[in-house]
Amino acid sequence: MRFIIKNSSTGCERVGMLTEFLKMTSAVIETPTATLLTQGGSVVHLTAEVLSKVCPNPHLLWVPLSNSVHLEHGLKAQGEGIAKFAGLQNYFTCVTLQNMNETTPSGHFENDRVPLWTKHGKKMLTADRYMDLMEVFKPDIILAIADGRTSLAEGSKRILKSIERTGNMLDLCVKRYKESKELQSSCLVVILGGVAISGLTDGSEEFSMDHLQPLGEIFKRVGDAIPKELLHVVEGCWNPAVILTAVECGWDLFDGSYAVKLTNLGQALTLNFDVTNDIDNPYLLDLIDECYKDQFVPILDGCECLACKKHTRAYIRHLLNTREMLASVLLSIHNLYHFDQMFYHARQHIVSNTFNVYKAHIIKQYESYKNVQKSESTDSDNQTPQIKKSRVNKEVSDTYTNSNYST
Repeated sequence: MRFIIKNSSTGCERVGMLTEFLKMTSAVIETPTATLLTQGGSVVHLTAEVLSKVCPNPHLLWVPLSNSVHLEHGLKAQGEGIAKFAGLQNYFTCVTLQNMNETTPSGHFENDRVPLWTKHGKKMLTADRYMDLMEVFKPDIILAIADGRTSLAEGSKRILKSIERTGNMLDLCVKRYKESKELQSSCLVVILGGVAISGLTDGSEEFSMDHLQPLGEIFKRVGDAIPKELLHVVEGCWNPAVILTAVECGWDLFDGSYAVKLTNLGQALTLNFDVTNDIDNPYLLDLIDECYKDQFVPILDGCECLACKKHTRAYIRHLLNTREMLASVLLSIHNLYHFDQMFYHARQHIVSNTFNVYKAHIIKQYESYKNVQKSESTDSDNQTPQIKKSRVNKEVSDTYTNSNYST
């Protein structure tokens, strides 16, 4: 794999491309972009056939070991890697340790081992064991094992220990990578192709606008300290405001878990990308809300995704209310497409040297959404106990009714 910078603007933001993959030399992935988060090797909520229609162009699959390590024995028997095993051989894979969309317990680290939190509990991994798994998964890109479970609230002692432990494990990963014949078709990002930043979130934090400046300073300082010609990767479930702030500081690749998080919450991303049209567009729609039950219009007017072309807000709200699997499929189709469009427009604005206008336009929508949320939360806190009790009783009654109906 090779990373090439195609265009850079007056700031640090740049348009690049990943190319020269060994299994598909003609494929090109433009950056900045997001990967497609997988679970058990498959893109969450979508079959391979549907995925090919939603994302026809080459994409990177983000494969956390936390939800796919159980595939090891099957992958060994097959011997051709995770992409072929999952029926996604036309896509490229990047394997990492943890799904940053999930909250993980703190602590549990040892000098030469880090915890891998799976649905079957905790598994302790050494760098050697991690590279054993890489030889089985055969990804196109490997993120070296690291102690990345820190957050903005961590103390300096914990962070320094994390850096020391990560450096020691990195040396072992490099040694194994150079010795392994099976991994010569893979790229160990921190050695040959790029640098990944992790440890800024533990999956539990919802970042507000107050966090944007310190995060931006981190992205800027780290970005300035590492070689510009390398691929810059950011792990974490980040909202568009944080992502575009990172892009402005020269970061290229994001893990894509945010779109999945919205889908799992029954929410649809509805950003307005037209910087010349300052319409009061909602940042996202919570389609579980009853107000959408009679809205027989697409999730977003003008959206070209399969979900918006054929289905309505009211229908998806009905599917969510009846807990139909199709609800997650349709929301996933829309959110993945719309999230990808956000990066497409970012690349266009970088080329035309108007990225700062685009970033401000998107952040304004996010800030407006957070202000509305804050206002609604304050209004809820100020309600009288009688009103709150009435609302809770109604919710309990509705839940009981739905439960009996399902039975």
